[in-house]
Amino acid sequence: MVSSLQIRAAQPTDLPEILKLIRELAIFEELEHQVVEDPDLLAEHLFGRQPYAYVQIAEWEGAIAGYVLYFLTYSSFRKQPSLYLEDLFVRPAYRRQGIATALLRQLATIAVEQHCGRVEWAVLDWNQRAIAFYEGLGAKVLPDWRICRLEGSAIGNFAGILTP
Repeated sequence: MVSSLQIRAAQPTDLPEILKLIRELAIFEELEHQVVEDPDLLAEHLFGRQPYAYVQIAEWEGAIAGYVLYFLTYSSFRKQPSLYLEDLFVRPAYRRQGIATALLRQLATIAVEQHCGRVEWAVLDWNQRAIAFYEGLGAKVLPDWRICRLEGSAIGNFAGILTP
């Protein structure tokens, strides 16, 4: 690992910067319109009594350069937990320094410690640089799987429950 780089678990005091990083990622992915601005909810979900997700922060010479947000899932086939990478983002000024690789290596270490059988994530099909990067790390981009999603009121509609 580069001496200028430190990877660490996020703390509640990092919340304002995590919110900025999420917004920057959404802008990069052209999905800014999907971001819900609710710092209290994110704080509860990351740092509350029962966290739903976890964040690792990359600091380059003391400045926050990027992050990963992840959570655990379960593979019934493997009979093991899996680690799901939801967000990986390195600010443009800090790219090409090995930060994304270090963040992913940290996740792999966490996956080993948690006895995970898989580390999985999705990548936008237009992001060829990211696809090439992931394949260079040894990841397989699975052509035969597609993400399915019920979202917002569609969840309640399907369940037969009115939702706000």
